[in-house]
Amino acid sequence: MQGIDDLNEAQHAAVTAGDGPLLIVAGPGTGKTKTLTMRIAYLVTTGRVQPEQVLALTFTKKAAEEMQSRIQALLGKTGRSTPQISTFHALCNTLLGGDLMFVSEAERLRIIRALPRPAALKGVAVRELALCISRYKNQADNDPVLATITAAYNEALARQGIADFDDLLVRARQLLETDAATRQAVQDKYRYVLVDEFQDTNMLQYQLLRLLLGDANVYVIGDPNQSIYGFRGASGGIFDQFRADYPDHTAITLEVNYRSAPQIVAAGNAIFPHSPQLHAHRQASGTAQAVEVLNEYSEANWVIDTIHREVGGGDFMRVVSDNQRADERTLRDFAVLYRNRSAAQTFQKALAHSGLPYQVVGEGSPYDQPYVQQLVAVLRAVACNVAPDDIEANVWRVLRERVAKAGVRKPEAIAGEAAAALGIDTPEARHFIGTLVRFDTPAAAVAYIDAIAAQDFYDPAADAVTLLTIHASKGLEFPYIFLLAAEEDILPYRAANIDEERRLFYVAATRARDSLHIVHARRRSGELATRSRFVQELPEQAVPRVTDPQLATDQRRAVKRAAKRSQQSLF
Repeated sequence: MQGIDDLNEAQHAAVTAGDGPLLIVAGPGTGKTKTLTMRIAYLVTTGRVQPEQVLALTFTKKAAEEMQSRIQALLGKTGRSTPQISTFHALCNTLLGGDLMFVSEAERLRIIRALPRPAALKGVAVRELALCISRYKNQADNDPVLATITAAYNEALARQGIADFDDLLVRARQLLETDAATRQAVQDKYRYVLVDEFQDTNMLQYQLLRLLLGDANVYVIGDPNQSIYGFRGASGGIFDQFRADYPDHTAITLEVNYRSAPQIVAAGNAIFPHSPQLHAHRQASGTAQAVEVLNEYSEANWVIDTIHREVGGGDFMRVVSDNQRADERTLRDFAVLYRNRSAAQTFQKALAHSGLPYQVVGEGSPYDQPYVQQLVAVLRAVACNVAPDDIEANVWRVLRERVAKAGVRKPEAIAGEAAAALGIDTPEARHFIGTLVRFDTPAAAVAYIDAIAAQDFYDPAADAVTLLTIHASKGLEFPYIFLLAAEEDILPYRAANIDEERRLFYVAATRARDSLHIVHARRRSGELATRSRFVQELPEQAVPRVTDPQLATDQRRAVKRAAKRSQQSLF
């Protein structure tokens, strides 16, 4: 089979293993997807199974599409059917007949907002309560208070004849538990069931997997140290559950990291020193360091200056790199990660002021803001020549006349006219309008927005610095990673599970290919800050400590500003 001779020893064992339960622990950069897809291709090409008897499960549509593409490339054009690659939710939708009507996110939040609340939930924000309900439905929480409000929520959905996406899993499990004929038909259909990113499996999904299996051969692959979706009910402990349920399983660990420079692999190993240690395949040297700055403003300046220097300088005031590799770097090589959006607000403002192009992925993306969504709706309406659903008819009529009168056809101009007519003037909207200049037609702009929406609004081809939370960075990699605000109460977050916070820190560090900069400040929001325990625990030989050269100067300036404010307060 093509490519099988390029596998390392552990990968080869994972691809060619015999039947029975298989547990593959695959650390970051060890070729997890390659190993999984080659396993499927190996089963088919060696005649051990017909393609339609293979089911591979993953958690996102993007991951399913990538796996499908890789498998098709490995199998070639044989005229045979292809294995079924599906998300858990898509598979459940098929099992249930595909005729459920789903609640929109906006309507879901409206229903939850209107629910009568017990005293224990009075101060909980609507989105947080929505997450709690989802956790309860996924069996990640058995709080009796949540049981009551979840029942009320389910009744509200039932009255409208609609369901949410958690119901796909709940109802599919109920079907397989109670309908023996359906369960047997599914079990007879699949001889091999494989699960990608096994650490992201919650207990409800695991129960579904067990019901699907029957006598099928089960193959799970993932990394317990990258289990960061506890808020969805997932846990790295699912590996222990698998070991208990399949005591005769074969276990294989992939330990060769092909992604990162040796220094970054060493830093990742130091975060989990008692886990299987990875070995760097790459020989080229890289950088892993912890950088101390004065405050969030110094943090922003240091990161932006470093980016300018690495790409060869952005203006005459900045140091220009004499490294020949600077000619090969682009802004898409740089990603800035953070535990939560509030930790990046000052940085984003400074980045916008710098003039460097950037994109925000996932939470905080301009595309996800209500006002920007209105402008997208206008572009879609112009492209399709239909009235937008979320803009009143009389407003749409006036807006359409205004656009026609102005004679504009370009998406940037249409969105500009729409923003003026609707009274929209936010930084996010202005940033969005500016990104439309590269499109010739509204249809082209809408097609692009729809395409990146499937990836949390991440465009890997955009020549821009990428800003994203650690959660949104899962599955991605960049040559340069800057991790902001590595401080106590931020990372680890004060109200979160410390073990999962450590795994978040690990995921952030292991996104880097060439350079990892972990930045922490002495002060943040005017208060003293403490370097994250995760940084303190790292040995200096693995992650050297450095200080921003401007820290002393910034400190003197801060003292002078404080003294000046103190003097002014006397008058």
